Amino acid sequence: MTRSAGKNTLLVMAFVLLSRVLGVVRDMVINQVFGQNVTTDIYTAAFRIPDILQYLVAGGALATVFVPVFTEYWSAGKERDAWKIFGSVMSIVACVALGLVIVMELAAAPLARFMNPGLGLQQHVVVSFWDGWRVLLHPENAPVEQRQAWEQVAQLSRILLPAQWCFFVGGLMMGTLNARHRFLIPSLGPIAYNGLIIIGGLSQLLVTENQRSITAMCWGALVGAVAGNFLLPIWELKRTGSRFWLGFDVGHPGVRKVGKLMLPALLGLSLSQLGFWITGSFASGEGTLSALRNAYNLTQAPIGIFAQASAIVIFPTISALAANKNWKEFRKEIHFGIRRILFLTLPASLLMAALAEPIITAIYFKGKFTQDAAGVFTTGNLLASAMALRLYSLGTFAWSAQAVLARGFYAMQNSKTPVVITTCMVFFFTGLCAFLPRVAELENYGLALALSIAGTLNMLIFFRTLQKDAGGLNLRGLLKASLKITVAALAASGIALLFLHFFWQLPLEATQKTARLHGVLVTLLASGSALAVYVLACLLLRVDELKSICDMFRRKKALEPTTLKPQN
Repeated sequence: MTRSAGKNTLLVMAFVLLSRVLGVVRDMVINQVFGQNVTTDIYTAAFRIPDILQYLVAGGALATVFVPVFTEYWSAGKERDAWKIFGSVMSIVACVALGLVIVMELAAAPLARFMNPGLGLQQHVVVSFWDGWRVLLHPENAPVEQRQAWEQVAQLSRILLPAQWCFFVGGLMMGTLNARHRFLIPSLGPIAYNGLIIIGGLSQLLVTENQRSITAMCWGALVGAVAGNFLLPIWELKRTGSRFWLGFDVGHPGVRKVGKLMLPALLGLSLSQLGFWITGSFASGEGTLSALRNAYNLTQAPIGIFAQASAIVIFPTISALAANKNWKEFRKEIHFGIRRILFLTLPASLLMAALAEPIITAIYFKGKFTQDAAGVFTTGNLLASAMALRLYSLGTFAWSAQAVLARGFYAMQNSKTPVVITTCMVFFFTGLCAFLPRVAELENYGLALALSIAGTLNMLIFFRTLQKDAGGLNLRGLLKASLKITVAALAASGIALLFLHFFWQLPLEATQKTARLHGVLVTLLASGSALAVYVLACLLLRVDELKSICDMFRRKKALEPTTLKPQN
């Protein structure tokens, strides 16, 4: 990793960290103002209709297939062609996005029923795929509370859907900026988005409790998408002198190449993103979807801060290496990228699983989150979110590694292979979602475990396939490094569990006011001690990634990939 790449990675990590912190604050506002109940389940479900559009193109395929083609022309000195491709693709995407948003607006009501067959039910029931068809065709047979919940989901979804146009077009503009190593403005987009949702939620504290409406947070999301994902990138493109022309030059070889890569990529979604969308179709019981959302969003923090930030920075580099047929350096970047990701996320994965209860207490245990439907104090929401967090965390390291592996395929302009792998895993994951909640000890928590199992298997298949396609990724060296990192991470999590045994107990009603402080102290002390043990264990085991990361933060002399020992 060069000095420039290291600085860019730190910049993106810092802004992703800020975005994730705001994401946690957003969830704190939701839980403390509205609780963890049917209302927040409806809010969570409302995002599922527009989110499928984001996963299909804006989040899952558009940037990953466009950036390598744009980089190929840009690296060859064909800047005019690169901008011509960008203008044509953006024009096509804008029109397609507008059409899709209009269709989804019209179909919001039936989609709300089909995608959330268990929404509105107070108790957990086993939900099957066929229940979606049942409530779609015969909604009149459902209880009144369910029909009301579906109607509210449709109303909120119609507010959120126009934001997807901004994600479609903005994602393309941000990908172009990243391809030119301009990472600042794309990193500010999610911050503006989460910030305006928080403002929408906090605005409800200004009215009486019976007048509060979660609709305000949906309007905040729409305004945030327009400001952060559309207006900011346009301003940056204009400021940096970008020259592009809107048009529909579908005959240009670059535009045709993007289209060729795009069609299969539409099916090759990121399972980590699509996974929570599928989960909602099998969730039932009051507050279940909200509990799963709280836990899922927390596990996305280390994935975003470490994996996504590194992947965003490495993607233009490996795309340029692939375009120039420099496969030796390409393999090095992928190999050492995976090792660094595992070094950062494997301990995070185990620590979040070990410290699930104090983490949830520290973040959410306040206001309506501590009450049941009757307003009585309870730790039920805490235990539900903690169990979900524990099971989601087991797959955090796998999703993080996959962020780099997936971009390896797309940098090689190979979108078919991840399509085949991910599509198969979607069916496998859906099967797990249908089976695991039937296990008495798991119930709804089986949905979280299903995502971790599918993610780990998906990561292993991705690695094995990319290793073959790229001509080898030094499997022996990676296994040796991974074993050392795993041993160090297990030692760290053991210390965290020791702290938990001696210093943690579930909050009682009498200690409710100090419960969050207790959760914060236990989380900080346990994780701090665990990280110290992790660093010490890495030093004793001579884990080379420790020095690599330290050098990057110190901004010392350029650190090349070969600084990490091959581990033969």
